[in-house]
This record gives sequence, C-alpha cells and structure tokens, in this order.
Amino acid sequence: MAVIQRRRDNALLVSTTNGPRPFHRPLGGHVEFGEYAIDTIHREFGEEIGQQLTDVRLLGVIENIFQWQGVDQHEVVFVFRAAFADPAGYDIEQQPIRDKPHLGDRVMWRPAGTSDPPLYPAGVVELIEATG
Repeated sequence: MAVIQRRRDNALLVSTTNGPRPFHRPLGGHVEFGEYAIDTIHREFGEEIGQQLTDVRLLGVIENIFQWQGVDQHEVVFVFRAAFADPAGYDIEQQPIRDKPHLGDRVMWRPAGTSDPPLYPAGVVELIEATG
C-alpha cells in the first residue's frame, strides 16, 4: 500500500468500504507472483485510479493478523510513501475504484486527525507518524 498525503491539509488518500463496519485503508493491492512490492504499487495505482506515482519509498512493513468475514487472515503489508506524478490528482475529491466498480468501494481524502471509521492495517497510523 502507499501513503499519499495532500500537502495543503495533510489529508490521507484512502479507499473506503460500505460494508456493515466501514473502514479506511491506504490504496494498494496484492503482490503478484514474480512481482516486486514497489512494482505492485505502481501497477495498482494505475489500475485502481488511473494515476502514476513518483518519489516512492518504503516506510516499513506491517504484519497483520485479523478476521475478515468470519475467517482468520494473515497479511504482510509493505507500506510506501509516494506522490502523484500529476499534481491534478490531488484535486480529485473522490472517485470509484476502477477495477472493482461492482463493490461500490471508492477513493477519498481522509481528513487529518480522523479516527472514525478506523484506518487499517493496525499500526499504519503509527508508522506514518514515526516517518513523518
């Protein structure tokens, strides 16, 4: 996943879900076999919102164990900081995720200091704050 913050207000770009328990999550996706995590970030941002990234750098790695739809899950998340290559990307307030329009998920700017709905994965807020 990649952390993108808008400089003017420190809002964080997130995907939001409309399920029974809404939550936010920085954008990203699954690493495909034979693909490096940094390449995944570039591919996913193109697929999900049609944006290219620049200044991509690794912030850290989070191991996350959680329940999703009643099933235990385990993920290893590479968290990058990045910027939009095209500054116009910061002006888009929200948009549907292009490669999953049937789910109703969308991308939006989460205001700085927001605590509800929760931001996942656990530990990502602390990682963002520690690497400022």
